[in-house]
Amino acid sequence: MREDFLKKIGPFGMALILILSAVGTYLAFTIDLGVPQRYLSLHDTEYYSSSAGTMAELLEELRENVFPSLEGITEAYVLPGGKLIRIRVTAEQYGRVRAAILRDFDESLFEFESLG
Repeated sequence: MREDFLKKIGPFGMALILILSAVGTYLAFTIDLGVPQRYLSLHDTEYYSSSAGTMAELLEELRENVFPSLEGITEAYVLPGGKLIRIRVTAEQYGRVRAAILRDFDESLFEFESLG
């Protein structure tokens, strides 16, 4: 059966299969899927939630190290009382941004708002 298939596709078909396999393998290992790299926070959740000052510190850390790799964030600020950071995100990027941030930080530190 294998010999019949090879005879039907001929040398051109075999070359095409080899080329497509090589291109597919190359792309699989080199393509950038746009997944943000993981960020290792400087402190734990307990530290950040201890005061408004530490929440502001977390927000600055996010602005420097996390937000540049994410699209759709329109605004981020510490809420009055200093217990949460509100992050406003476009509706198209909401799920991606939320998942990326919550992958590396505790949900209790944030309030996400979808715009649109």
